[in-house]
Amino acid sequence: MNDLPDEIQHITEGFVPLGLLLSRLAQKTHNELQGKILRLAKIPLPAAAVNGNSGHPGSLPDDTSEANKNKKLELLNFVQDTHAKWTKALVISAWSRKAPIVSKLIDLMHHITMQRVSYDESIAYLIAVKRDLTFSRLPNPDLQTALQLLSTGDAPWMPDLHYIEPPPLSAKEQMEWVEELNTLLSMRLNLEEHEKIPYHFRDYKIDSGRVTFRVDGEFEVDLTIADEDFEKQFWFIDFRFLFTPAPSELTDTLRMYLEARVNEILEKDGLQGCYKFLHEFVLTHKITEFVRQAFELARGRWVDTLKVERLNRAMSIQYWTSRFPAEGPKSWIIVGVHSSKKPGAAAADPKTTSHLFLRWFKDNKEVKDATIALDDANISTEKLLQRVIGRHVECMLSTIHDKLQVKGRFVRREAALSLQTFPDNPMESSLKMQLGHEDSVHVRVSPINGLFSMTPQTNPVLRAEKQLNTRVNDPSEDAHSFLEKLRCECMLDEVRRRGKSLGWTIPKAPIKPDDIKQLLKTREPFQYIFLKKDGWPSQWYTMLSLSLNGDKWWLVEVTESRTGPRISTSAHIPLNMNLPDLTDRFFSNLNIFSAAMMSQVISEKAMHDRHIKYFNVDMAKRSGSRGLKCPGLLVKFTDVLKSMQPGGTKRSASWATDLVLVVFKGIQKPSRAHKAISAPNATTGQVSSPDRLVAVVDARFQVADRTKFSLLKKGNVERDVAYNPVLGVFALRLEAELGSTILNPLSLRLHAIERLVDCVDAIGRSNTDIKCETITLNKIVFTYSDAIGRKDGSKVEANLDRWKATLDLSNDVIRMHLEKGNPHLRCLDLLNKLLNSGLGFAKVPQYLAFTLPVLKALRVIEEAWTELEMNNQGQIEVFPIALDWFDMRYTMSGPNTESRRLSLQLRLKERRGQYWWFVQRQEVGGDGSEPDDAFKSVLTSVYEAKDREWQSFMTSATCEADDRIGALLKAIDAAVQSMAVQFSPSMAKGSLKQRPQVMQRPNRPRPPQQQQQSGNVVILD
Repeated sequence: MNDLPDEIQHITEGFVPLGLLLSRLAQKTHNELQGKILRLAKIPLPAAAVNGNSGHPGSLPDDTSEANKNKKLELLNFVQDTHAKWTKALVISAWSRKAPIVSKLIDLMHHITMQRVSYDESIAYLIAVKRDLTFSRLPNPDLQTALQLLSTGDAPWMPDLHYIEPPPLSAKEQMEWVEELNTLLSMRLNLEEHEKIPYHFRDYKIDSGRVTFRVDGEFEVDLTIADEDFEKQFWFIDFRFLFTPAPSELTDTLRMYLEARVNEILEKDGLQGCYKFLHEFVLTHKITEFVRQAFELARGRWVDTLKVERLNRAMSIQYWTSRFPAEGPKSWIIVGVHSSKKPGAAAADPKTTSHLFLRWFKDNKEVKDATIALDDANISTEKLLQRVIGRHVECMLSTIHDKLQVKGRFVRREAALSLQTFPDNPMESSLKMQLGHEDSVHVRVSPINGLFSMTPQTNPVLRAEKQLNTRVNDPSEDAHSFLEKLRCECMLDEVRRRGKSLGWTIPKAPIKPDDIKQLLKTREPFQYIFLKKDGWPSQWYTMLSLSLNGDKWWLVEVTESRTGPRISTSAHIPLNMNLPDLTDRFFSNLNIFSAAMMSQVISEKAMHDRHIKYFNVDMAKRSGSRGLKCPGLLVKFTDVLKSMQPGGTKRSASWATDLVLVVFKGIQKPSRAHKAISAPNATTGQVSSPDRLVAVVDARFQVADRTKFSLLKKGNVERDVAYNPVLGVFALRLEAELGSTILNPLSLRLHAIERLVDCVDAIGRSNTDIKCETITLNKIVFTYSDAIGRKDGSKVEANLDRWKATLDLSNDVIRMHLEKGNPHLRCLDLLNKLLNSGLGFAKVPQYLAFTLPVLKALRVIEEAWTELEMNNQGQIEVFPIALDWFDMRYTMSGPNTESRRLSLQLRLKERRGQYWWFVQRQEVGGDGSEPDDAFKSVLTSVYEAKDREWQSFMTSATCEADDRIGALLKAIDAAVQSMAVQFSPSMAKGSLKQRPQVMQRPNRPRPPQQQQQSGNVVILD
């Protein structure tokens, strides 16, 4: 059509594709044919045709019934009609081959028709102007009559009707006339018209000769009567609108129209018709006012967002026209008149009347359950739109809020989510979602254009706002995912920025996203970030996962496998915070807590491998605080001690409760003591790195009996071990390299404390004179005096010597160190064996008490024999076989230079709950009895001495284990020395030449009693 001029418009409206026309015609023909067949099938057949009766068996009967004829006629008519339609389609298809020419002809015909219409309208307009000028023409002035009247005041040619003017009414007569009129109106409305007054005209008042009917929110009308006859009609006086905005006074044209129309209706239908006419008139005027204000809004600040249409006594306003494309969803309202008639009602309720109604269509669907107030007394199209849009915004924000509220992060109140809606002021409605500890985003919807608005206006928020406003479908259905994406972006950006400034590194994800998804076990979209702190083992990471199901901090260990890196260990870090405040303290706590979890996981693995029972402890519940609490473990005390034994034998620790509370306290750089004892890692086998951090752990356990620890009153047992005597609790501060188990230093410390407890308990329970000077895990220093073995009430000498002993507990083998001159130096090896036996320090105080008088007496005896030995008169040898067994061997010169030997055995035995020292000879005669020699008589004289403090058994003597044993030994030694001195003259000559040879003790097997003891120790109990 390019050859047509521009004035000729190309017509395309109403064109239908030929293919669509033929397909619709074929479909219609098929449907009509099916319907026709079904209708013909329902016509009953004649009885003869049904039964098959016929006079000629070889031929079918010719059905000439009326029903059959009707069927054939209907079928024929259908075929003719269908044929005519398809013939027209054939003609149209033939013309379609000349479509360009036909289209050009249509355009020309349309142009000619429009020109003809334009000419006709011009002629009609000129005729209307000429007709209207007739009423505008002024008649010629009557100058003659005017001159006569102005000059003489009378015109004799004007007719005189001789009317008699009524006398003027006085003010009193006027008042009486008005009162009479009021009385007539009152009587008529109360007596004659009482049942006829419409329900909505019940509010009226009579004054100034008129009755004023008032309908709230609509109008007031003044009526009066002109006759005393109650059958006569009411007459219209005045009319006023009772809604705003409305004209305060009627125009003359409108007043003339209303007066004529209302008087006419009052004559025919009375007050009921008057109400209906004025009511419908006011409703129409209200709709007109709504339309007027809507067009003003569309031309004002709501420009390009409203589409207003005036319907038949109704109006339609489409809002947010620029929110979506043309094919997108639309929202509009319709304000019209509802008749209030109920379908099927027998009679109309006089109280019901027509009213304005509002229909709301949201996103192409009518909202029927919405209760939106339509204030027709104060007409404001803008407020009406704000109320409707307020409900729309409320629905949008509520949809977003409902979708977010059911997610796990908000169900557990990990983040704040609030919705504030103002139905009458949608600009104030907002959805507030917490992004971080202090940051929140406010989501609002603009009531004018329907676009989302987010604050604060940061770059991530602006990007999310743009993405949300470019959605074609309803954005409120997917807005929750956009908001979550915005939160994750802000959170991850804050973590990266703050973490890097505090020494955290942000490495690439060491594993695949599928492995992370398998760890999180969630179907919600998620984002994650890995963090790592300097000084951590290379395989450990902290991971933060963000999703609507909740934010979680993870501690993961990534190891290499055949298929690549994989998560070998994972633990959820139970940070007791909703949305953390990413401050320096938070990252410090995160470092501490992650290290605590790392040590706990590694320690749990080690305990599982060593079959040590343990229990996890929630330290937040135990402390009653909701802050950050490091994890804790309850470990079986006996299992830890058992793990130290090579054979794994279980040990009992009745002195303490069987649970040790292990709590992580922090991390630090390696201390000097830790560097000094740096050894290969028990877990990895590698030497500790100087850059590796050290985990600090607090271990606590309670003693079972506080009386055993009465000596521990200073509190600090060691630099890293303290004891609270009030609570009876030991506190240990342990250090282990980060990434290694804390079990090794814990077991060493517990073993050291156990040894310390054995010693302290034994000292405390002993009734001997032992005083502790220093008690630490490495050593115990105590003193004892010569009164250690004396009973209570015995005489105590003044200026007693006190002997100091030191127990070295720094090594696995306990060593006792004695100062020079201590009598127990003679049996120090036996004491060390006793300390490292199964008895430990429990029997040491008793042996010290029992053996001290013996050893002191032996030292005096040896000093007494020094001069005799120098004179070759004899010598004495003392052999400590065990702590309860001493051998004294005398060797003296006898007559004829023969050596004489005396062997005495000193044994400690228990009798009736008391301990006694027994002294007897070891030599045996030929008949198995004690040899009858000079020593026998000497010993017998000692045993049977008068005023003795011991008991005699003829061939032996015994006394209690106290100072009396010293007196017995000294008495025996004095008697033996006297025998050595008796032979001194005969030996005097030989003493200058040759010293007699002292016979050595022959090798003999130990007695059976000693062979049964471990470590040459006798069990006293």
